[in-house]
Amino acid sequence: MDTDEVNESQVEQAQRAYDARAPTYEDSFHPDYSRRLMDLVQPNPGDKVLVLACGTGLESFIAAEQVGATGGVIGVDVSQGMLALARARQARETVLGSRMKFVTGDVTKLDGVDGVGEEGFDLIICSNAFVLFKDPRLVVRRWKKFLKPKGRVIIDITHERNLIAGTVMERAAQRMGIPYSLSRAWIKSRDSFKKVLEGEGYVVERIEDMEKISGRGNQYLGIDEADDQFEYIVNSGFTPKNFIGDTREEARRFFAEEWAKMAVDGKVENVDVLYVYIARPE
Repeated sequence: MDTDEVNESQVEQAQRAYDARAPTYEDSFHPDYSRRLMDLVQPNPGDKVLVLACGTGLESFIAAEQVGATGGVIGVDVSQGMLALARARQARETVLGSRMKFVTGDVTKLDGVDGVGEEGFDLIICSNAFVLFKDPRLVVRRWKKFLKPKGRVIIDITHERNLIAGTVMERAAQRMGIPYSLSRAWIKSRDSFKKVLEGEGYVVERIEDMEKISGRGNQYLGIDEADDQFEYIVNSGFTPKNFIGDTREEARRFFAEEWAKMAVDGKVENVDVLYVYIARPE
């Protein structure tokens, strides 16, 4: 296989993963979770809402209903597979669809993205995506200029022990010097992202622990389950293409070592929680 085919950037990994997940993305906890998330923030009639990493449009359609005929919603995503489904639903649901626009773009670099000017949004939403961004401080710093003075952001991040196999794989990839699409090593506690936001000039108004997001609750996995968890995360779509052959086996070894380090009394805890933050500029 050609080297260029396997040496993907973090963004390219995310594109590949979400294009593959798009057809079944809503056959999951995501629709229910999006409703729970939007119940926390509820934009007002007439508000202008920006949904970043909008995916299939789950939060966008809820927001379009909430803002009414005088409001508007713009959704931005890098995955063409996800956007195709969002636009197909927009075409079917013409009333809500008339209040929305879906555009292709890198949500970490919004300057020049179609429809995203600097006149300001009342609300910026980013759900189930922030761990894809390598530099959390830079991202929220860039987003702030797109908010109105009294605008708000609502952003979720994973609990430090949510999708624990992803965290372990990130550590294995770091040891191998390979870019990895998920970036969660900086999340140490509930306060980690609060400090990021406050450091970039936001006032954090509310933090919520969203429990049982997948419906499974917390799990306790054995050290001997490392190989099963390795295969699960490798087949999830988030793993680099160059995890093949000898590279894959080296990754498996590093994964098992890092998995064992995570264990307490022989068990690795996987927590079914996301942290949700609502904040505004100072």
